[in-house]
Amino acid sequence: MSRRLLIITLFFMFLFSPAGGGGRAIAGEYDDAKVAFGAFADGLYDFAGAELTQFLINYPESKLAPKAHLVLTLCFLKTGNCQEASREFAKLKKPLSVAGLEIDPDDLKLRLGGCFLAAGEQTKAIDFFTRVTREYGTSDAAIKAAFELSRIFFANSNFAAANREIVPLLKIVDSERIRRLKLDRQTIYWVAAFSYYRLQNYSEALPLLVQISRVADEFSLTVSERQDLYAIMVESAWHTSDSGLMTETVKRWLQIPAADLDSARLTTAVLLTAGQLKADKHLSEIRDELIILTGFSLDPAEKRTVYELLVEIAQAAGDQKALKKWLTVLIALIPPPDAHRTAYLETLLLLNYQSEDYRGVVTFGYRLIQEQPQFWQQEKLYFPFIIALGHLDKCVEIVKFVPAALPVYASRKTVPCNQRRLALDLLAGSCRVKLGRFSDAVTFYRLLYVHYDDPAVRVKLLASLCNLAGKIPDPKKLDDWISREVMGHFSLDRREDEKLLRTAPELVLLVAESLFAAQSYLKVLPSLLWLEKLKLQGRLHERVVFLLAESYYRCGEPAEARARFEVLYATGSQEFHDLSALRLVTIYEAQGQVNEKPVAPEKLEKLYRDILMRETDPALKIELEHKLDALLAGKK
Repeated sequence: MSRRLLIITLFFMFLFSPAGGGGRAIAGEYDDAKVAFGAFADGLYDFAGAELTQFLINYPESKLAPKAHLVLTLCFLKTGNCQEASREFAKLKKPLSVAGLEIDPDDLKLRLGGCFLAAGEQTKAIDFFTRVTREYGTSDAAIKAAFELSRIFFANSNFAAANREIVPLLKIVDSERIRRLKLDRQTIYWVAAFSYYRLQNYSEALPLLVQISRVADEFSLTVSERQDLYAIMVESAWHTSDSGLMTETVKRWLQIPAADLDSARLTTAVLLTAGQLKADKHLSEIRDELIILTGFSLDPAEKRTVYELLVEIAQAAGDQKALKKWLTVLIALIPPPDAHRTAYLETLLLLNYQSEDYRGVVTFGYRLIQEQPQFWQQEKLYFPFIIALGHLDKCVEIVKFVPAALPVYASRKTVPCNQRRLALDLLAGSCRVKLGRFSDAVTFYRLLYVHYDDPAVRVKLLASLCNLAGKIPDPKKLDDWISREVMGHFSLDRREDEKLLRTAPELVLLVAESLFAAQSYLKVLPSLLWLEKLKLQGRLHERVVFLLAESYYRCGEPAEARARFEVLYATGSQEFHDLSALRLVTIYEAQGQVNEKPVAPEKLEKLYRDILMRETDPALKIELEHKLDALLAGKK
């Protein structure tokens, strides 16, 4: 522009020189103009402005006045004197038509707006920019004015106005025209997108935000700007229920180096995304990102939310290991009393029981006992707790809790047997035995016997009591009671009772021994014969065979007795070997007296000698020695 003005100045200097034929006054007028225009061409805007001001005072009717006003306006613009530039602009005749100066009025108004904007007078700047957009809506100047207006409105948070100015530019944002005008494409996208966002028009904002994210490298966004972008993208996508875009944005956000991450805003974005995915029933898709958040410094409420979401994901996936891990952390975050904390403790107790982590069951059980007043009213909790104590051999604790801490037994005996409670009761009874508290165990089992009227349970309890009889001070009293209960409630004539008694043959033997002691030998035979058929093992078998043989003997059936005594003598333990030997001597000696075929002398001799080797009673030994001598004498 300065070169053009210089040419124009030289032209006028030549045109109005004295040699050109003008008068002296005209020559002075044009000399002054020549100096002013020359100074402007040389960039001496202050001097040129002063000269032009004086020129217009001296020659208000000069033919050069329109040009002088225009150049003076330009001088004021160059020196930033916006007010004077505006006043001079008002004096210009419209449309502008100054020979040799190609200045578009829209461009001049644009410059005036820019001047006021630079001077901090936004209202006047807005006025000039608005006039350009209204009067020259398709020109380059109008596009620039709209751009400037949008920036002003955006900076003042007038997002509706900013949006109104910038949206038309979106149609040409990627055009060559925008590049030629050197307008910042990033600003156009950002102002439009953020204005839509602040106006809560998320459906319009989101495509623009996505476009910015795709060309983020081209725009050279800083790390902070990228995170600003990602934050409002996630929120806008949330408002449009686009969980896929939310997830994708969060993943891209996490690609930023950890040292530069805005963890607070990222946390908000991840939790917002998790909420939408949860609504879409795809919560597991955000699992890895939630785990990353656990390494951040979160406020307590956010931390609790993160772990609650991880718990939900682990539950849905059936991942018990992860579930136990996240629940343990959650419990540490929630102080008692809190209903959620209690629920988490209960869940952990049950999870540990399922995975047979009995130490874990006991740990959380004790915490629940302290924090959950209703613990002992909930079988689902106290049952695994006490069973876990049993697996850890914590008999002292079990005896302390059962039955004292458990709900009282139902008063009506028609209530069906509670198998889980029975298991705890039997465990508590066995613990009393392990602790050597035999009398206490007897009392406890008899208490259970009163409560449980199921025949199978009662047989089991009677068997346990039978085993304890020999460990208490007055076993006979207990044995008698057991015998009476068995005889009074169980009969081998009933198939159901017979099946139950097969599980506890010692009870039948106890009844048999009781009948035997009462000398009811005929009554005892059916029980003993039934026991003999069971093919029992060990001492129990030997006791059955001996009692049966002895009962036959006392019923006058020596043949039945002899066969069984001979078996015991040949194969039995030392105790029953010796007892059978004594009885066989009696049987063998009696056979000769009842006209039965006597036993071979060699057998009787062997019995005498066998008994003499072990017998300690002197009188009996003398008697046997006489019998042995007589037998030997008879053989000779």
